[in-house]
Amino acid sequence: MNNPVARGLVMVPAVLLGGVFTATGLFWSQEGSAGSRGLAIGLGLLLLAAGLLVGLRNSPPDA
Repeated sequence: MNNPVARGLVMVPAVLLGGVFTATGLFWSQEGSAGSRGLAIGLGLLLLAAGLLVGLRNSPPDA
């Protein structure tokens, strides 16, 4: 992806949603929701990693 605007449009929502899912999973306080809590944390970490990977990826120089 050579377009920095498109890279930002992918990175920002992924990082924000990843943070929201991770925070929700960490502060989940309902009884009997261990599976949902683990799923929220897992999805959050996956989205955070994907967003940061897109943001940190170097674009190849133009030829």
